[in-house]
Amino acid sequence: MLNHFLKPQKIFLHIPPAIWSQFQQALLESRQNNEEVIGFLFCKRHEVSSHQIRYEPKVWIVPTADCYEYQSVTGLVLKQQFHLHLLQTYIHQEKLDIVHIHTHPGQEIPFFSSIDDHHESEYARFLTTNFKTKPRLISGVFDQSFQNFKFRIWDKQGRSSSPVDFSSSWFENSITLFDKTKPMFTRQQVFGETFQKQLNQLTVTLIGCGGIGAIFAEILSRLGVKNWILIDPDRLEDVNLNRMPGATWEMVDEQMLKVEYVKHLIKKVYRNDGQVKAIPSVIENQLIQPEIATSDLIVVATDNHYSRQIAQELAIKFRRPLVCLGTHIDMKPNGMPRMYCRMTVPPLGGSWCLMCGNMINLQQAALESAAPEIGHLAQQRGYIAGVNDPAVFWLNSLCASTGVGVIQGIVGGFLKIDSGLDWIYEFPECKWHKTDTSYLVNSDCYFCGSKD
Repeated sequence: MLNHFLKPQKIFLHIPPAIWSQFQQALLESRQNNEEVIGFLFCKRHEVSSHQIRYEPKVWIVPTADCYEYQSVTGLVLKQQFHLHLLQTYIHQEKLDIVHIHTHPGQEIPFFSSIDDHHESEYARFLTTNFKTKPRLISGVFDQSFQNFKFRIWDKQGRSSSPVDFSSSWFENSITLFDKTKPMFTRQQVFGETFQKQLNQLTVTLIGCGGIGAIFAEILSRLGVKNWILIDPDRLEDVNLNRMPGATWEMVDEQMLKVEYVKHLIKKVYRNDGQVKAIPSVIENQLIQPEIATSDLIVVATDNHYSRQIAQELAIKFRRPLVCLGTHIDMKPNGMPRMYCRMTVPPLGGSWCLMCGNMINLQQAALESAAPEIGHLAQQRGYIAGVNDPAVFWLNSLCASTGVGVIQGIVGGFLKIDSGLDWIYEFPECKWHKTDTSYLVNSDCYFCGSKD
């Protein structure tokens, strides 16, 4: 009786946009006269939770014409030697699961044929019988223009299959189950109903609910994001009142947790809707990391290197998009201020990260995470500043609102960030600097240079 009430597993195939674009183009180029074509994605399996499994490609292969024994509009057969090479290399040696994608002629919604059912059932059984890792088979079928598709995963015995959610965007959300746009968003209809529904489904992990994080959450929630995971161990103090929207002396007097304060901001917009988890903890707490793994996006808005280091490590580990927000203020010898805000989005597929962009200093991060007595000694010797960096509300607001604009661009599809993004605003010069991210690529990087 217990199995009757168990929540079914949700299987998700998530292909980063840059990889999907390359894979799709290779499939199109391998076809000359509308023949069926096939492609393989060899994926790493990540168990996000007991109810959610994510498959992410590590390698993709599109056979060329000389790899086929037979290829036509009605079917195809790979050369056995080529096929065995793929299985030996990526399943036996690399221990990856396999995604098998093929096309059907026409541009209507495709379906799996009885021939597909028969061969895929046998193939799924063959994989689990002949390899110790018992790899799973995911199969996908597309129309010839790659606009319509269906995906499924086979059980280990090859007896039955279950649907698989597929996404080739930065986020893993499906919009088919959502109601029509609420009246509160009618003045955003210019961006399209699909855009609004995607925002409504997005789950954002916000690390740091201070001067930047609070404003960011306030703006993004009003744009349409109602599902949040908030992480910050601190409580409100009187020094926060000049840059925390809606914060009051009453909140300071009761030493309100910052995560509860930001939750209050969001719930003012969504009284009975959405889900906001307020976690008063440091980011390095391993108990909260499964929560982060289930989110669609990680945003770090903290003022120290160690928290950014952990956020970057988690983004790479869970293959989650990461947005880093920060500001800096100092004074020149002539008394003139220099003010900067920075929005950074490392590429989802790796190649450079926050450390490559000099937003993480590992020595500083190590000192910030050291035992209290070591930290006190480092502070005495000038390695760690004793006073927090200066901050003002307007600069925090500029940083936070631009970060929201970047997320809107990603969701709306009008901001392409496959190679990442790094924007810096400088005041009083009122200049925007956009980093050429190709200069940030570093194969020797501590975080992103190694291959897992």
